[in-house]
Amino acid sequence: MPTFDGGHYFFTGLFPVKLKAECRPNGSWTAPSHILREALATLPNASEYGRPDVRRSPFARCRSTHFARLAVIDDTAFNGRETADAILQAVQGVDLLAHDPVDHLRQPWLIFVVDFDSPDGSDASRDEWARGLWDVMEPELRAVFANCCEFDSVTDGASFARYLARGQIETHLPFNDYWIDPPTIPALGVGRMLAQAGIVLALVLGGAWLIDREWGGGWMLWTAAVLIGIALALYAVYRLILSRGERSWPAAPNSDLKSILKSVYVQQHFTRFAIAQQGASPEALHEAFGRFLAETQPANLEAPTQAAGAVRS
Repeated sequence: MPTFDGGHYFFTGLFPVKLKAECRPNGSWTAPSHILREALATLPNASEYGRPDVRRSPFARCRSTHFARLAVIDDTAFNGRETADAILQAVQGVDLLAHDPVDHLRQPWLIFVVDFDSPDGSDASRDEWARGLWDVMEPELRAVFANCCEFDSVTDGASFARYLARGQIETHLPFNDYWIDPPTIPALGVGRMLAQAGIVLALVLGGAWLIDREWGGGWMLWTAAVLIGIALALYAVYRLILSRGERSWPAAPNSDLKSILKSVYVQQHFTRFAIAQQGASPEALHEAFGRFLAETQPANLEAPTQAAGAVRS
C-alpha cells in the first residue's frame, strides 16, 4: 500500500545515529545512542486528562498528527535459519550446525513513524506538516535529532523538512482504521483486462503486418509476433492490476484529527449520559437529551472536544 492512503500521510524515516562519543556537561563521556535514548525516555506519552502533574506528548501540539513513534534500532533481528526441505538438505550435504549469513548494521538508526492529515499526499503537504511540527516542538525535536548524523544543518522548519525528506523510506503497510464500511471503488473487471491485452496484441500484430508487407518475413515473423504479442499483453494486464492496487483509498468521512477528537469526546459523554438516564421517563429523557446536545455541541469541532494527547476526556 502507498505512503498516502485514506486521506492520511504515513511517514516513515530512518536516520543514522552518530558514533563519536560525546562529553556530557558533568564531564563524563557516553555514546550518542545513549543520549538519544535518554531524550526519548523523557518525552511524555499520552496522559490522563485532568491530571496537571502528568505532561502531555509534545506531538499533541500539532493539530494534524494522529500517531507518532520514535525508536532506536541497534541491529537487525536474526530470525534463525532459512526454512528448507530437510531431506533435500541432507542429500546436498548441508551442515545444519553452520549458521546462515547474518546481516548487521554499522551503527544504530533512529526510526520516526508518523500518521498525519494530508490533502493529497504530496511532498509539499509533507513539508508543510514538518514545518508546522518544528514550530510547535523545536526543543524536543532538537534534543532527539541532534544525536543523528548531519542534523547540524537544520536551523529552521524548512531545513527540518528537507532533513526528514532525506531519511524517508516508502511506507508499504500503513495502519488506517477509520473506514467503517468499505468505500465504493470501481472493480477491475475481466472485460477491462481483456481490452487492455487486446489493444497491445493488436498493436504488435499490426506492426508485424506492416513489416511483412514491406520486407516480408513469412511464418517465422508471424510466430515471433504472436509470442511477443501474448507476452506483452500479459505484462500489460499485470501492470494494470498493479496500478489499480497502488491507488490510494479515498479519505474516510470525518477522519481528520479534529473530527476524530470530537467523536471520541461525544462518544464518552454519550455513554455517561445513557447510564445516567436509565429508568428516566420519556419527558425527562427528552429534556436531558436537549441539555446533552447543548453541552457537547456535536457539530462544533473546536470545542468542547477531546484533548489531544489524552487517553480520556
